[in-house]
Amino acid sequence: MNVLEARRARHLIIRLDRGEELPAALVRALDEAEARAGWIEGIGSLEKAEVALFDQASRTYAKTRVLDGPCDVVALSGNIALQQGETSLRLSATLARESGVGLQLAAGELVWARVYGLELRVTAFDDLPLVRVFDDRTGAMQLSAQSSPLPALAGEPPRATPPAHAAEPPRATPPAHAAEPPRATPPTHAAEPPRATPPAHAAEPPRATASSSVELAAAPLPQRPVRPRQEDEPYPEVGDSVTHFHFGECTVISSDGERIRLRQERDGRVREVSLTMLRIEPPTVDAATGRKQFRLARKN
Repeated sequence: MNVLEARRARHLIIRLDRGEELPAALVRALDEAEARAGWIEGIGSLEKAEVALFDQASRTYAKTRVLDGPCDVVALSGNIALQQGETSLRLSATLARESGVGLQLAAGELVWARVYGLELRVTAFDDLPLVRVFDDRTGAMQLSAQSSPLPALAGEPPRATPPAHAAEPPRATPPAHAAEPPRATPPTHAAEPPRATPPAHAAEPPRATASSSVELAAAPLPQRPVRPRQEDEPYPEVGDSVTHFHFGECTVISSDGERIRLRQERDGRVREVSLTMLRIEPPTVDAATGRKQFRLARKN
């Protein structure tokens, strides 16, 4: 068991509109709000969704199942953490839809969805830095406390624990008890060897605490389902330049096959965009630097 406590939280109400995609649109909204750790709840409707289940036997995600058509979000929950320095979401959903044989339910980890209308409540933990690390006992990604605190929000002085707590002295045993002579175990118990954890538990690998996060993160990560793309489809890679219709000149800093993260040239801000919502024009090559240059336009 591992218990983490957050004492300072913000509550965000986020509405995603028709045509926006999960998780890209939600990651973008959370980055705008500087929410790096937290919990998510939501209700609404989707136009299309893809879900997957984690197979404990093989320690991998099973084949992604596509719900092609309208469905209602009966329940949606998840969490926010950092994974390899970037905002990472884990969303689980129960979906309902009408079919030829009546009402059908589907549930699992929400890999991707196109929104019809979705309302979310996010509880952001400002004093609890969370990271997602690999647990070699289960083969799954799990939450852990980051060893260093979250960076301060842009333009905001670093937050500190309230002075009353900072000045609180450590709790000690009352003096009356301190003066009480120590109680001794009866002789028959004194000879009893100290109890130890059974050998099976002793061999159990250490839990993912703040001190062990770095070691666990180095273990191989479980393969998550990724939506395929066409081989001949032009696609910006890390280091390429792009001209975004809204963000202007940017440099690609990461990609996962469906989304890319961009750093704006004018102010250095990081943006995440979903390529399914954009038209990617064939690239040109800068003769001086050899870098590919893409133009990202809005789909009609």
